[in-house]
Amino acid sequence: MDDAALAAIEQRALADFYRALGTHAPGGSVLEPAPGVVAAVVPERPERSLLNAAVAADERALLTARAELARAYEDAGVTAWSVWTRPGDDAAAAALAAAGHLLDSEPVLMAASMDELDLEPRMALHLDPGAGIATALEVNDRAYGLRPGDGLGGSLGSVPPGWRAYVARVDGAPASCAIAIAEHGNCELTLVATVPSARGRGLAAELMRQALREARSDGAATTTLEASAMGEPVYARMGYRSLGRLGLWELRRPASDR
Repeated sequence: MDDAALAAIEQRALADFYRALGTHAPGGSVLEPAPGVVAAVVPERPERSLLNAAVAADERALLTARAELARAYEDAGVTAWSVWTRPGDDAAAAALAAAGHLLDSEPVLMAASMDELDLEPRMALHLDPGAGIATALEVNDRAYGLRPGDGLGGSLGSVPPGWRAYVARVDGAPASCAIAIAEHGNCELTLVATVPSARGRGLAAELMRQALREARSDGAATTTLEASAMGEPVYARMGYRSLGRLGLWELRRPASDR
């Protein structure tokens, strides 16, 4: 499968992620102000711009919808929200910067056909068979040094269809996590993280291989993700292709305006 087709699959997967998030977060909602634009509104986490975020299929749709998104987030009491831009969306990036958004990060769009990946097990995992999405979110928060209530933990009231959590334990405690979202023949991997004390053991990569083997058995032909700087080399070694840098543009209202 060529790069353009894989990038389109990733865009759809990211939009589906935010559609599910807005649907299943307590008090949440989904905005679709223009064709190809999907945004999650999570008012119970008003300062978490990763949760309150919008995805657009192209920069023209994004530019059309930005003002309406701003009004909707303000009306919901959200004080920080973000917009994802696609690789090469220079006009959108410039417009967001002019509107006061700051570039928070540039995750790498990565994807692969399943047959490009080496998914053979490398090590034994102590999987937590009873762990659900809530446990995975808590591990992710710990991995990033976030306190309970400040991160993603508790941000979902129910589990979206197709979401599956993978959690590995070290010395009996949850230490590494990944969430696999299987839809439309694709497996989107998200919130892959390991707590600092357990890093360097290959836990996250092994969790991903486990998740991808199961997704492949269930019929997934492709896999997509958005990689941090820490994760990018790990995923590249697994066989993922880098398809350009996304932009995560945050707008945070000053405290005096709240």
